[in-house]
Amino acid sequence: MNPLEVSACFAAYVWCSEVRRGKATHDEAARFARANWATFLPAAHTGWGRLLMRLAKPPRRADGRGTLRLYAERAGERPIEGMAEAI
Repeated sequence: MNPLEVSACFAAYVWCSEVRRGKATHDEAARFARANWATFLPAAHTGWGRLLMRLAKPPRRADGRGTLRLYAERAGERPIEGMAEAI
């Protein structure tokens, strides 16, 4: 998809979610967006589409090889003193 289509699809998704006032599930809103994105082209903006596409990409490693795996750990499970010693 190009950025304009992504933006229009997102606009359709948000519109469906808002009109149904939280009653629409993610799957219903996604189906609506895929089927009706062309209707929302006048409300679409290329810059928003580029931003959405950039956010959808996985983060890159600093050396440019593959993706970076992020591990979420609770602070209580790994105190900062232990983190400094591990380096």
